[in-house]
Amino acid sequence: MPSNLLYIHLILVVGLSAVALGCFGGSSVPPTPEPTPAQVSARADMSAKTTIAAPTSTPTPTSTPVPEATRAPDATPTSVDKEATPSPVPTAVPYESEAAMYDMFPGFTMSMQQTLEALERIKQNDDSSMIPVLIEVMRFMPTRSSRDSVADTLRALTGQPYEGNDWDKWMDWMGANLDDIEPPEGYPDWKARLYSAIDERFAFFLRPARDTSRIRLEEVVWGGVRPDGIPDLRRPSFLEASEADYMDPDDRVFGLEINGDVRAYPLRVVNAHEMVNDSVGGEPISLMW
Repeated sequence: MPSNLLYIHLILVVGLSAVALGCFGGSSVPPTPEPTPAQVSARADMSAKTTIAAPTSTPTPTSTPVPEATRAPDATPTSVDKEATPSPVPTAVPYESEAAMYDMFPGFTMSMQQTLEALERIKQNDDSSMIPVLIEVMRFMPTRSSRDSVADTLRALTGQPYEGNDWDKWMDWMGANLDDIEPPEGYPDWKARLYSAIDERFAFFLRPARDTSRIRLEEVVWGGVRPDGIPDLRRPSFLEASEADYMDPDDRVFGLEINGDVRAYPLRVVNAHEMVNDSVGGEPISLMW
């Protein structure tokens, strides 16, 4: 709106107000003076003519310029003068018969996977010294499958056709070829350990045998009975041959002579005991059947 029109309008309003107040006369309180047109005009025109000082306050902070991120220079690969050294290849453990013996059958808590891996190494190395060990453990394998695995290795080493349940045939074959077979070093200790797991008293018999036995330990096998499970025949009484009327002419006897002392042990007597412990010619003897 133009300022001259605003001025006229305000004069009319002020005039009307004065007339109204005059009609109420008699008031002792003087009327509140209204601003003069000049004052109103000054206010109306303030926006155009008056500058307003900004209040004193905290100065507006000047923004600190943020440095631009600089890109790191691309890493230049360092040239390698020499070819990279390859990782070392693990050295294969040399095959040893004694170690294979324990790997194949460390005891009755053996791992079948470990046993199968050992059997494979025995075949790959064509280790005939393991023949007595394999025949020994065949009876102690827990399953038909595991016995067949042992027999498979034996067939590879011997060329014989026998199966996993043919333990007696394997024993007969080994007995006939024992001169060509030498078990691994440490076999007596391994065998003592094997049988002592059945009964610890077996170790008492077998450990000294490695130094004193006059028979091959490969031929010593367990009969299925613990020590003293069958009472042995100890220092039996003897009769003169002419007095042994209970015997038949074709009865078999075990006869021996030591230092001029001659004895005969009838099979019909020994059979029930399977073992005789006696003294002949001043020497202790053990007779097994």
